[in-house]
Amino acid sequence: MIQTQQIEDIRKEPLIKKKWRFTRSKPSTYPDGILITGANSFVGVHVVDKLQNEWQGQIHLLLRAGTRNEAINKMRNAFTTWHLGKFDDQKFIIHLGDVSLNMMGLKTPEHSALKRDVGFVLHLAMNPLYHLPYAHFKRLWLSELSRMISFCGEKKYPKSLHYPSSYNANFFTTDDDFQHLNTNAWQSGYAGFKWVTNKVLENAFSQNLAGCLYDIPLVVGSEEKGVCPSHYSIWHILDMFLKTGYYIDFEFKIIPVDIVSEIIISNLLADKQNNGEQFLRPVMDKSVNHVQFSNTVANILGLKHVKPETLREACSSKRRFDFMFPSEFYTLIDKVNTLPAVLPKNFNKQNMPSTPMVFLSNLNRILSQKQELTALNNNKH
Repeated sequence: MIQTQQIEDIRKEPLIKKKWRFTRSKPSTYPDGILITGANSFVGVHVVDKLQNEWQGQIHLLLRAGTRNEAINKMRNAFTTWHLGKFDDQKFIIHLGDVSLNMMGLKTPEHSALKRDVGFVLHLAMNPLYHLPYAHFKRLWLSELSRMISFCGEKKYPKSLHYPSSYNANFFTTDDDFQHLNTNAWQSGYAGFKWVTNKVLENAFSQNLAGCLYDIPLVVGSEEKGVCPSHYSIWHILDMFLKTGYYIDFEFKIIPVDIVSEIIISNLLADKQNNGEQFLRPVMDKSVNHVQFSNTVANILGLKHVKPETLREACSSKRRFDFMFPSEFYTLIDKVNTLPAVLPKNFNKQNMPSTPMVFLSNLNRILSQKQELTALNNNKH
């Protein structure tokens, strides 16, 4: 877990108030190429899968790999993991680089060509490591953010920068919130970095940088497949419930990965026509909560509804409980659960699936994975 250390006031980051002075330009005048960083991430592969059939123009993927074959295998493995079928490498221009390095780790000719051919950037590269302090993200990613904004705001080859951020940034609103940086799963160093990133981008957008900031809640698998990463906070909480036999009140806003991908691509396509949104909050109206959990999994497994202090006493690691459920947990969650959805003008809300069905699909998949892992470990012994 995060170690207590001297609190850094993230509100004083100089990059938040940097003078960029970008030249105003229209996305409709940009090249048709799009660059996707973090292309093999959970959201990244879903966007890539949909984009290959909807984007008219070059699609560039930046991947950390030593060889083209290694990069292709990363994408193929990600497509397989998330049940997306076959990755067709012939539809993409693959760059072997690292977004955290100067010039993205590319040689000058390749970087220059990328600058010239790309008019849109979907920046997804970053690891959401909630246990690390803000200093870690500042050291690795703040200079990268500055370089990416400069890359997109260059006068000769301007680009539109689309940045999926995180709901976690909204856990910082009061002076007391900023004093709790690095202390729990919700006001983590990662969340603090996302807050800084949001402010940096809002400032850059106010100085003529084109693009969009997406305020994204917990992204889960689709209703149809229910496949998503098992390391997300909600599944850590589920693990506590399963190990103790107890569960407590909870409520989280979610968005299925197929819907968030559809919304991002819709806005990118609108941006090409100079009609994109600069801020979106793709979130389902209804939350997932303990009532839905009680009526399904908790009933089936015989889990008992208790107060937080009872769950804490039953947890083998009190430190882990305190990290996931700080004293202000419900106040923090209310900060984000009350935020309204902001969707593209042309998005049909009828496309949204049922929240309980999405939750149940993902719950069943996670439980199935846990059962398979338990059976495998038992067989080994």
